[in-house]
Amino acid sequence: MTDFLEEALADIDSVFFQEFVEQHKIDGKPFDVVPYEMTLKERKAHWEAGAKQNFDQGLYLSTKQFFIRKEDYGTAPKVGKLMEYDGICYTIRSCQTEHGLYLVELERVRQ
Repeated sequence: MTDFLEEALADIDSVFFQEFVEQHKIDGKPFDVVPYEMTLKERKAHWEAGAKQNFDQGLYLSTKQFFIRKEDYGTAPKVGKLMEYDGICYTIRSCQTEHGLYLVELERVRQ
């Protein structure tokens, strides 16, 4: 009898990547990814002369998290490097390895 972890790993391909997968371009190449979380937060700024002033930090912080197969992507993305996701450049904030998958978190400061 197989253990729970083997069954769970089999479910990653048969369920997780069949039901929730989306195709996105990462650094110009198409990949199957499973989006996890996306946020857009307004950053603190102050008002001066009738306009928001926050030029050094940006007005919004956009983040994306997604799962991608290690075997599809290859070597783990390096934290702090740039990654192009669907034609938009983000900074890699973190990359965790979980059961043959990378959980990648990207961040972008927007004006």
